[in-house]
Amino acid sequence: MAGFKPVLVFKFIKRISVLSLILFHFTADAQINCENDSSLLIPIVDLQTDFYAGFQGGLYPGGLNTMSIAHADSGIAIASAIMPINFDGDEDTLYGKVVMLGLGNTSAGKSFNKFIGGYYDEGYTDSCFRIVNGCIETYSLNDMIALNADDVYWKDVNDFLQTENLKKKQVRIVWLQAVAFEDSLLTPAAYVDSLKNTYVAIIRELKSQFINLKQIYISGLHYGGYTDSAALNFNAFAEPAPYFNDFAIKAVIEAQINGDTLLSYSGADADAAWVAWGPNFWADGRNLRTYDNLRWLCPGDFDTDENGFFLAGTGQQKVADRLLSFFITEPTTTPWIFGLPYQCFTEIDDVVVDDDSIFIPEDEVVWITQNPVRGVVKFIINLETDEKADVFVFDALGQAIVDGAFYKIEPGKTFSIKMTESARGIYILSVLVEGRVYNKLFYLDN
Repeated sequence: MAGFKPVLVFKFIKRISVLSLILFHFTADAQINCENDSSLLIPIVDLQTDFYAGFQGGLYPGGLNTMSIAHADSGIAIASAIMPINFDGDEDTLYGKVVMLGLGNTSAGKSFNKFIGGYYDEGYTDSCFRIVNGCIETYSLNDMIALNADDVYWKDVNDFLQTENLKKKQVRIVWLQAVAFEDSLLTPAAYVDSLKNTYVAIIRELKSQFINLKQIYISGLHYGGYTDSAALNFNAFAEPAPYFNDFAIKAVIEAQINGDTLLSYSGADADAAWVAWGPNFWADGRNLRTYDNLRWLCPGDFDTDENGFFLAGTGQQKVADRLLSFFITEPTTTPWIFGLPYQCFTEIDDVVVDDDSIFIPEDEVVWITQNPVRGVVKFIINLETDEKADVFVFDALGQAIVDGAFYKIEPGKTFSIKMTESARGIYILSVLVEGRVYNKLFYLDN
């Protein structure tokens, strides 16, 4: 990573609408039920080699909470071989990107946003690696494999990627957490089997949608005992459905480990990606689980204005903290989560130009060194600061055509933005640094 200048282009995507609140979250009468603070069920991570309803505990076969050496070695090898992919779907260390995509619904999306924020707050930035929140409120696991999924669900996910100037071919890693609406809990065995089949279909669909996908991490749900009985889709959110969801995830991962041909991830024509657990979130209400002292407090961790399942800020942060801790320590993710040893291209590059002939007025913080501009905008940020500078170029219609960030700001350092593909006309260079915005008008004469 030496000599490597990370460029951060990051946007939180907010996708909340009144319609989704009506259709998906709850009915008008639903209220949180804090009295139901225990289901008397033992978390899968605490159950370990013991059994409940015929299912052995532990995240992985044999009642273990760690994957087998063979499966881990496969995951590490796959992660170590992940390369940036360009728009054409080819490995490319100059123009490519590695995309990690989060998929799920409302609860997952809000927590995933906090995870992304924590990731960048820790300084883990990289010009080759991007994290995209593709979680959508109104959809469940079953919508990912519905007959109209290409025209509805996956179209929306594709739109989110395009907003970030990324393509589906560049998605290499997926984190998944979502509720299943159409798998009904009649008996534990039938529910786990039905939901396992749903996960198998989704894993295969993910590989179809994202042809360069290499790894999938699945997390189960948090405690659902506080859900009100008047809530829409109550049976999907309330216990014991979230509890048995964990056993379905374990079953599908175990099937891949045991060589299920539907989940084969070897070879160029594989129908699946390598699959493993993400962080596990189920704990029995306010009872501390032995595994890591996780518990879910009501009302503290839950939004009291909703149906008793959706998390408040503190609950979202619990999920986000565990996501961050997992992905920066898990051996099958560390080859890419901290960035890649390549300096992938962005629209914005910075260079140092030793040119004493450049005149900078003393009262100007941002100064374009040559105006009109031919192909490349060269400018100076006449400050010495430890803060990064967010930089945008807007066209005459006010549309941002370039966005990015520069680091190591200092007087006399010349930055450049390549605009060789842009049309002739008037543009605005906008620089946000130290809480202030500086705008400069320039004419592009390509």
